Amino acid sequence: MPEQIIYIYYDTVGNNVLSKGIVNQNKKTLWKRIPNNLLLIKEQASVGVYDNYTGFRVVKGQEEVKQFLDSGIGQPSQLGAWIDFSSVDMLHQLTPVEISEILYLAHAHNYLHSPFYYKLQNNYIYLSLPNNFTKIYYRYLEEFLDQFAESITQRMQNKVNEKKRFFQKDRVIAPFDVDNQSDLVPIFREGVCLSFRQMKIENDVYRVPIFVCEDQLSLLENPFGEEKQMGTLSYDATQERWHLEYQFE
Repeated sequence: MPEQIIYIYYDTVGNNVLSKGIVNQNKKTLWKRIPNNLLLIKEQASVGVYDNYTGFRVVKGQEEVKQFLDSGIGQPSQLGAWIDFSSVDMLHQLTPVEISEILYLAHAHNYLHSPFYYKLQNNYIYLSLPNNFTKIYYRYLEEFLDQFAESITQRMQNKVNEKKRFFQKDRVIAPFDVDNQSDLVPIFREGVCLSFRQMKIENDVYRVPIFVCEDQLSLLENPFGEEKQMGTLSYDATQERWHLEYQFE
């Protein structure tokens, strides 16, 4: 059963997204830029091969990478922690200091100088955190926005069909879309929670409230008060239309 909340905080300084509840089943929308190779920065003894130079395990080649990433569909925490890299030759040009920085990143979930390494040419840093949170550094934020859109579509699809009768066919909903994906960025900077457990349904319109919770992650365990609401994401199942409205104080 999927979690009843989606939490997102976008850190514009580090270009990373801390999230919970972003769960996709569609392989095509997970990673548009499939990495060439992965450096596994937390021990996963049964995955990849050991690299003597760095002391980490690596997954080599896009086909092996695809299989590894597919293993995390629906269960992001299974992917552990990794950084993608372009070539083994460049990987082996990392200095001991740079390798120690990566060790620090795996331990502290934060970078010392930059999350993007010239020698690795990485587009991502993927970190699984406790309690089903993930922290992902994106070179291109649109990668996350696409994943969010797909996750919202799937979640609403489940809600719309939640109470259908056994003999009824599933209703197929329109993919989540907003006029401009960049409209989502100011919301995510605030640290917000979309609460499906507080969703309201009226006249075939599904309204998901959006609450500001910043970095107060303990708030996610309980229903939010109305004073925390800063917007609504709605889907009209009859008109097959999405609508996003929000305001800041």
